[in-house]
Amino acid sequence: MSTLSVALICRDEQDNLPAWLESVRPFADEVVAVDSGSRDRTLEILQAAGARVTCHDWLGYAEQRNLAASLCRGDWILYLDADERPDAELARRLNQLKGQAEAGNTAAWELAFKVFFFGRFLRHGGFFPEWHLRLHRRGQGRWVQNQVHERLEVEGGTGRLKGGFVEHYSYHTVGQYLERMQRYSQAAARQMFQQGRRISAPGVVAHAGWNFLNRYLLRLGFLDGYQGYLAARLESLYTLAKYARLRELWGEATAERREQP
Repeated sequence: MSTLSVALICRDEQDNLPAWLESVRPFADEVVAVDSGSRDRTLEILQAAGARVTCHDWLGYAEQRNLAASLCRGDWILYLDADERPDAELARRLNQLKGQAEAGNTAAWELAFKVFFFGRFLRHGGFFPEWHLRLHRRGQGRWVQNQVHERLEVEGGTGRLKGGFVEHYSYHTVGQYLERMQRYSQAAARQMFQQGRRISAPGVVAHAGWNFLNRYLLRLGFLDGYQGYLAARLESLYTLAKYARLRELWGEATAERREQP
């Protein structure tokens, strides 16, 4: 019977942790948390639940996850954020994986995600299902940082673990979305700029408009009601901000070249 560690990076997650801890309890042989400066009851809640907690200054998403992984003792490492909760079926499936030879030579598994946006499960709009690589054998995976999102790289084959979902309770307010959008759109623009990508003004408008129409109409986002509309509209706003910022970066670069003697 193999063992499974759940790796968590966190800061100020006291509201999410009770439900999160309950969701991982059926299958986690240990919980390893790396905290980057919580000022609420996060540490107290984790320690009371028996988690092994380490405090460390923020290193970035990839290196913070790698630090958590280095502290894990299980044969398998599962990465979850505090707003992500495995459902009962996935918990059962993970226990099966620990006890079966089914894993074979598979080094890592993608898990299926359900996205909850402003409290509602988004079944349409291209949000379901999402598959993310989050489970790997200890010693066979490492996170690398891109401009926008970190990525898990593994040594060996990967598969999709069928059965159950991780429920991701993403955004609760428009303010939360807009705050993250500011950071992510700037990072995405910088990455495209470094890759030499360019876009025209009509292209900015076209990309944003297509994003909304694709999610809300073609992928039936309207069937998810008000939350479906908000998700499609805000995602199109992110697309608009990302490409508009890319044009600004090229404009700034051109102006700098002109000022050079």
